[in-house]
Amino acid sequence: MDKKTILAILLSAIVWIAWFLWFQPKEPPKPVTQQQEEVQDEQQSASQEEKPSPAQDPITVKHASALKSESTVDINTDKYQLQLTNKGAAIKKITYLDRKVDLIVQKTPYQSRNLVDFAVYFNDEELMNGSAMDEALWNYSQAGDEIKFFTNILYNGIPLQVEKIYTFNKDTYSFNVAYRITNRGSRPFSLQNGTLIFSPGDMLGPEMDFNNRYNQISSIYSIDNDFNNGHKGNGFFSKSGDLKKDAGTTNWIGISSRYFLLVMLPDGFTGTGVVYDNREHTGFRAGMYVRLKEIKPGQSTEQKFKIYLGERDKEKLGAVDPTIIDAADVSTLIEPIRYFVIWCLMGINKFIGNLGWSLVIFSILTKLVFMPLTVKSTESMKRMQMLTPKLNELKAKHKDKPEALQKEMMKLYKENKVNPMGGCLPILLQMPFFFALYSALINSFDLWQAPFVLWIKDLSMPDTVLTISGFNLNILPLIMTATTFFQQKLTTVDTGQQQKIMMMVMPFVFIFIFWNMPSGLVLYWSLQNIFQIAHQLITNKFGKKEE
Repeated sequence: MDKKTILAILLSAIVWIAWFLWFQPKEPPKPVTQQQEEVQDEQQSASQEEKPSPAQDPITVKHASALKSESTVDINTDKYQLQLTNKGAAIKKITYLDRKVDLIVQKTPYQSRNLVDFAVYFNDEELMNGSAMDEALWNYSQAGDEIKFFTNILYNGIPLQVEKIYTFNKDTYSFNVAYRITNRGSRPFSLQNGTLIFSPGDMLGPEMDFNNRYNQISSIYSIDNDFNNGHKGNGFFSKSGDLKKDAGTTNWIGISSRYFLLVMLPDGFTGTGVVYDNREHTGFRAGMYVRLKEIKPGQSTEQKFKIYLGERDKEKLGAVDPTIIDAADVSTLIEPIRYFVIWCLMGINKFIGNLGWSLVIFSILTKLVFMPLTVKSTESMKRMQMLTPKLNELKAKHKDKPEALQKEMMKLYKENKVNPMGGCLPILLQMPFFFALYSALINSFDLWQAPFVLWIKDLSMPDTVLTISGFNLNILPLIMTATTFFQQKLTTVDTGQQQKIMMMVMPFVFIFIFWNMPSGLVLYWSLQNIFQIAHQLITNKFGKKEE
């Protein structure tokens, strides 16, 4: 082989080797497992541990997820259909299957997240303005009905892993949420104020007109076994501000909408207080303070909560845990009558098919039940009317001696077997039914959006037909006022100028009280007035014949 050939072979080999080194195929990247991801995050966090974030922003989400876009997970139980999102590790959609209603509200007049997020905050500022973890994409894993979200953060330079674990039950109105914080750094971790804040969310459905006072949402909580409503302080005697706080042994915290409750019940521990957002135009964010002990390097701390999500029903609440029954916020005195009223209305409605007409029939039935008392009341008023001349004589005789006058009047009533309060007895006995019906119309989902006739579209709301410059024009309160005035004119015994003034003023007091009440309640009261007017006219007619 000559020199030229050898040189050509060597040159070709050099070119081939160079080409191979330059253009060699690269090995495809291997998928990163959760364990590898956590190791890489820990190594990267350790290198940054000595570089704390600025004091005004102590939390930095260093590496939330290998995912680059939002992902969702669907979960179905016997009670809910849920959709969870890795953005903030929150619940994005909840369908309450018993009522087929969505409890996540998409549009509200408030600046709210419109999620059930079960957020964890390290200070009050985050509760007010949100945390970096709220918008971060968390990684997650799923094992059956358990979904674990996890993310890694730097808090004042200390690397932490934060986990939020949802565990769903198949056949109950509850599920569980657990929080686990692990110290991945080389220094102990503790908070300056020594407490974490756990919050269920800032809104709860169903979607409705939240500007109406009956549809207002509030935070609810139990401190020292005392139930409290966290209403925003923008009433007559207080103004809305940034935060409101309440200290004490906190048993649970939650959100209350008109018909539904979301309650967080600590499992095996209690909180040290409550804080809630008191700004006028924001959501109804509230949080429970929970003590956080120092977390040493490599160690974890965990808090678990049982969650109730369902109707404002004491039986359903008690089935989850007896300690949260007070969250229903229903009067113990009225409750038995309230359930009886709902039972009657729903029973009648099975045959009628319209809750408005069912309410009319219920009004007739209650009138028939109280008819004997009404008859007795009418007789008492008739006797009072017959005694009017003698009463006037006594007033003239003892006009300067009120004590003597009172004594002589009581003597006259006793001799003629007249009870001056007899005319009020049927009304007083009907008041428990009135309050029970009020409670039913306010708190019972069965009566929500129940229509009647013509302009009455929802018995649980005022019967507004027109709104002028923010003023609602309601028809039924006007009808109720007119019938009240006419009824009083027929049944009231004239005992002097003071009685006449009272008769004139009372209907206008009623219109002020009833103006924005649920139309079903005003309808019931108006019907009772009409029935009483008819009864009095019939009594007067036959009474004249007897005379």
